[in-house]
Amino acid sequence: MSELDPGRRCTATGLHLLPAAGGAAYRVVKDRGRGPLKGHPNEHVGPFPRGSGVDARGRFDTFGSTVYFSDTPETAFAEVLRGFRRDLLKLTPLARIAGYDDAEQYVDAIIAEAVANGIESPWAISGDWQMARSIYHVRMPLDGWWVQIDHPQTLTAIANGMHDLDFGTNRTDLTSSDLESDDRELTTMIAEYIRGLTLDTGHEPLGINFRSKSLYGRCWAWWDRRGDQGLSPGRDDPGLLRSFNVDTPAFRSVAADYGLPILLVGRRQY
Repeated sequence: MSELDPGRRCTATGLHLLPAAGGAAYRVVKDRGRGPLKGHPNEHVGPFPRGSGVDARGRFDTFGSTVYFSDTPETAFAEVLRGFRRDLLKLTPLARIAGYDDAEQYVDAIIAEAVANGIESPWAISGDWQMARSIYHVRMPLDGWWVQIDHPQTLTAIANGMHDLDFGTNRTDLTSSDLESDDRELTTMIAEYIRGLTLDTGHEPLGINFRSKSLYGRCWAWWDRRGDQGLSPGRDDPGLLRSFNVDTPAFRSVAADYGLPILLVGRRQY
């Protein structure tokens, strides 16, 4: 994990700002899609309308497109493999019911049965999943400011601005756990509020810098303002440097940390 610049307090908003410092960031996404520098346009901030399908919003999505980057390849993989990890952790009570001493034995038995039947277990990282994705190395902006969301100055500034947000009658204060929560109604509303602020430099923030829940490192939520306006990327927008297939040491390291089997052409490896 890279060390943070000490940053500074914005005199206009009270938010804690980190200077854009260029450098590389990383993102794991499908090769066929909108591309590594584009996010999925979001139409909902705050409460998610009923009947609109699954709420797949990122933590700091705003109206428009938000693109997420990580500070290291390990952080990027830790973010995208969390779904597999959650599926695996669900197996522990099932293993006990099935009479196994631990989940690992149960996983081994299920994988052996799945391979014998030509199918793939839902918690294993399939060959198809790997072949459909790459890890992209991205050049980050050199100019502008990021809002560090997990800083006491930022927390205080947002709490002080709660009168500008419809948080509901039962919410009177915010804590760090709120800013890091899975409550998309809250976090998207906070992100939209921050996106609309003007900094003491006269510019708008690039986005939000935050700690990965995996604790592997830090991430950025970048708001693609030019893309939302139908404009081509600016000279200081994130730019693609290179890409690699996901089968890298960082991928294998995180998969091993999470206890996830990697399936390739019908065989299991770690």
